[in-house]
Amino acid sequence: MRYFICMMLVALFSFSAYAGEIVFGTYPSNSPENIYKSFSALTEYLSKETGDNVRLVVTKDYAELAERIMNGSVDVAWMGSVNYVKAKKKIKNIRYMVTYQERSESQGKIIPYYHAYIIALKSKGYNSLKDLKKVRFAYVDKDSTSGYAYPRMMLNRQGLDDSYFGSVFFLKKHDRIIEALTAGAIDAGAVSDGTYYNAVKKYGPIFKILNISDPIPLDAVAAAPHVSQATSDKVEKALLKLPEDHYVNQTIKKYLGWPAAGFVKKSDSFYDGLRQALGI
Repeated sequence: MRYFICMMLVALFSFSAYAGEIVFGTYPSNSPENIYKSFSALTEYLSKETGDNVRLVVTKDYAELAERIMNGSVDVAWMGSVNYVKAKKKIKNIRYMVTYQERSESQGKIIPYYHAYIIALKSKGYNSLKDLKKVRFAYVDKDSTSGYAYPRMMLNRQGLDDSYFGSVFFLKKHDRIIEALTAGAIDAGAVSDGTYYNAVKKYGPIFKILNISDPIPLDAVAAAPHVSQATSDKVEKALLKLPEDHYVNQTIKKYLGWPAAGFVKKSDSFYDGLRQALGI
């Protein structure tokens, strides 16, 4: 009888501590091991703050994350900014909650966005985008936001397109743009601001920034259509409480290398510039 009473108390305590379950989904931005280590710290924190059992799901790709939001097997999702605006177009009732933010090395403050840079070596003597006629130019990938979508918009605003260059390459990774520039294999290229500042640390101030993009919004956290407002409010409140020095941000920095600094409440319209760059 004593054993039965003890077990009943354990069950009652477990139920009161975790009133329900929230499935928190995210995309594969890094190795599975690093993703699980980073986001498990976040879901453990959310479990304590909300009183619900927050369970982590890491999808195999962006498409699976969107599919899980639609079929109800993910309740709250941390989504890449491009993934978010595409999902929002497809899933009308998905609800924006908060935007992830980082400490900017260039600005020395916490911000929910970053920039794309078009750069060249100073030794080339280029001072503007219009100096790049007939040069060898490189993007990262056609699916890259800072390595393609925004640089294309930057060029278009000055009446330029890829036909202005002598040749165009897609090097797949931001770091490869830097390697190609320093090796003399290309004359100019598009990278994220973080890639640029890492390159300056490694090579010194040998690069010239020819153009800087509009702010590119960082990742969004959103609630699936089936999730109650009360549940999403609980999660949102917990995320907004996270200070920069919290162990969750420290864990993300350790395993993903992101200068994580918590979350901020913006709005869905914060992503309209990205929609313009992507043409959606």
